[in-house]
Amino acid sequence: MSFSHSGRFGVRLLLAAALAVPALPVPFALAQQAAKLAATHLQLARDLVAVNGEARAFDGIIPNIVDGAALSFVQTNPDLAGQLREVAILVRPEFEQRRSEIIDILATAYANRFSEAELKEAIAFYRSPTGAKLVQDRPAIVQEAVQGIQVWGAQVNAQAVERVRAEMRKRGVDL
Repeated sequence: MSFSHSGRFGVRLLLAAALAVPALPVPFALAQQAAKLAATHLQLARDLVAVNGEARAFDGIIPNIVDGAALSFVQTNPDLAGQLREVAILVRPEFEQRRSEIIDILATAYANRFSEAELKEAIAFYRSPTGAKLVQDRPAIVQEAVQGIQVWGAQVNAQAVERVRAEMRKRGVDL
């Protein structure tokens, strides 16, 4: 994926989960949900998704999907790899036109959970110096947290292995 490793870890997990779970066709489900919302409510949610940085988190998703679709044929047709890459590049713009659907999906999710007043408050926060800093520094924060959690996880794992060994020794089993 073309997401930066440092800043889009949570988004990548969310995306992986979303792509792995079959659901209603998105345009139908999205249209149903959006139809229930006032136009101003949905626009506020779109504004929030833009200002909080989430819209940019999906910048590489369409090329990744199109490339993956084209390259899925490589296993059965390895000789066509070069042509399939060319075709993927050729058809990408057609699918890039659908980027607004991602924004609408995100916006609908926010609009379903937040009132117009709450969305306005959130937008005001993200437009403040502190909110803008949060958006700017989020990639570094996530990277630092992921690294810390990896170190912590390795330590807990090592301690758990030792505890399991100790308990098994008490049972006469030397691991």
